[in-house]
Amino acid sequence: MDAADSTPDYEEVRLKRVAEFCSCDQESDEVFEKLIAITSEYFNVPIALISIVDEHKQWFRARIGIPEHSTSRGISFCAHSLFDKNPLEVLDARMDERFKDNPMVNGPPYIRYYAGAPLLTDDGFSLGSLCIIDTSRREPMSKRDMGMLVYFAQLVIMRMTGLRSRTYIDQPTGLFNRLRLEEDIRLVSTTDEEHYLYAVDVISPKFLNDVVKALGYSFSQELMLNVKTRLQAILPKGCVLYKISPTRFGFLLHAIDPIETLCMKILSDFERPVDCKGIPIQMQTGIGVLPLIDSGEKDWLRLVVGAADDARVRNLGWSLYQPKLDAAQKRAFVLLSSLSEAVRSASQLNLVFHPKVHLSDFSCESVEALIRWTHPTLGPIGPAEFIPLAEKTALMRPLTFWVLDAVATQAKEWKDQGIKLRVAMNVTVGDLENSNFVDRIEDLIGESDLDPDDLELEFTESMLMSEPVTVIAQLERARKLGIEVSVDDFGTGYSNWSYLRQLPVNTVKLDQSLISNLNANEKDKRLVKTLIELAKGLGYRVVAEGVETEKILSLISQWGCTEAQGYLITKPLSAGLLTEWLQQGGFRPESR
Repeated sequence: MDAADSTPDYEEVRLKRVAEFCSCDQESDEVFEKLIAITSEYFNVPIALISIVDEHKQWFRARIGIPEHSTSRGISFCAHSLFDKNPLEVLDARMDERFKDNPMVNGPPYIRYYAGAPLLTDDGFSLGSLCIIDTSRREPMSKRDMGMLVYFAQLVIMRMTGLRSRTYIDQPTGLFNRLRLEEDIRLVSTTDEEHYLYAVDVISPKFLNDVVKALGYSFSQELMLNVKTRLQAILPKGCVLYKISPTRFGFLLHAIDPIETLCMKILSDFERPVDCKGIPIQMQTGIGVLPLIDSGEKDWLRLVVGAADDARVRNLGWSLYQPKLDAAQKRAFVLLSSLSEAVRSASQLNLVFHPKVHLSDFSCESVEALIRWTHPTLGPIGPAEFIPLAEKTALMRPLTFWVLDAVATQAKEWKDQGIKLRVAMNVTVGDLENSNFVDRIEDLIGESDLDPDDLELEFTESMLMSEPVTVIAQLERARKLGIEVSVDDFGTGYSNWSYLRQLPVNTVKLDQSLISNLNANEKDKRLVKTLIELAKGLGYRVVAEGVETEKILSLISQWGCTEAQGYLITKPLSAGLLTEWLQQGGFRPESR
């Protein structure tokens, strides 16, 4: 757009350029200070300013010779040259009709002489001026000196452009970054036109990290450049693409643009792998869409990124922002931020114990420890909610160690009461990725007179697929100490029998999803019967989880299952209630 095309349109875009290039709350810059000092010295003037003119005022990006940081736009000399690409020179302000009544002429700083060169962007918009001021009138500036003033102004713009690039440009892709998108969101949210904010989450951060580890940073950067090219080819003409995180892109569109059509077009395009240096990389795309429906201060990017991440994780393709999703994410954050305090608290966390009974005589020799959390304000929080959150953070380790210490204390207490119970606890791959966890078990055995066979570790098959060598090594250490080891949720993962035979395992626990359907599903009946036979043939104890009916109990007993666990036997009990349950005879089926 040319400055002379349309003054209202020009001013609207000019103010956007001001917002892009310079903010009045930016810190002082050493380069600007030196440029002002050089300008003042070269022209032998007491005052030199880098003046930025916004909607209501002029403010000084750098200044020398006056104490003020800003003035109103109405009395600004620099504002007079905003629509003119040429320098402005005023030889005697007292004699100039435009300025003779200006309070800056008749009062401090008593301007008589003024010369300013416009600070022009590459597309011809003036941000303000580099100006020099004297308190005495002067003769017209020579052509050479005027050229120097223009040159100094160009240096100022070059510096502003560099700072803008550093602040608002994502260097690897050359796209505007998150900060610039946040600025643009603020601008469009104050207009009368409704806009939608889009976030395109192309791959998971973990997958990108795997790409970096396997192929290097340069490959990952080129991959993102190729993603950028693909997206730009799909977006409507004139739509600006932003890079808002290592794996996410964003853009803004008017509400009149069809949402689903564009989202499906992007998703369809990215079903085809992105080629990078001859290697096809399959994207895992999720798109979040958020209406900018009011001008209030909101964390718009957090909301739309949450929608995009939810769409990618749940394989939805694209998702319009839902307030309930944000509420869930806020709750997750509250839980995570509270969990470290819960571990240190003496009252928030506790254990309950779910008995396992022998099917030969229904005696109970082992229980599974299950953690429970009572939040001080939110109340009871189920482990199905907070354990997956903890597993994504460093909180899982202290949580596991809390459970281990609590299990050891309770096992010792039961032992002192003459109650012999093996207590099983669940472990994650994070617990076994180094020696710390098993080291702590060794310490507890020595410190608390804990018998190794009082403890059992339960792990899932999926753990072995992520860190098989490390996990197996730590499980073997545990077995050598005399600790029982069992595979939890068996039958839902890989169920690789030849692999299982190599593991230091005593027990196989059949997943409750298989057991609970035995009454109605013939395929599950054949599968469970076969799994029990194979496990027993390999010398494993077999525990069936999720036993809730007498009929299921009868079936697994007929098939040779070793132990059963489930609500038919009893719900999980506190240590005190479990002791009472045992003293009252434990479980007896109705058929006996």
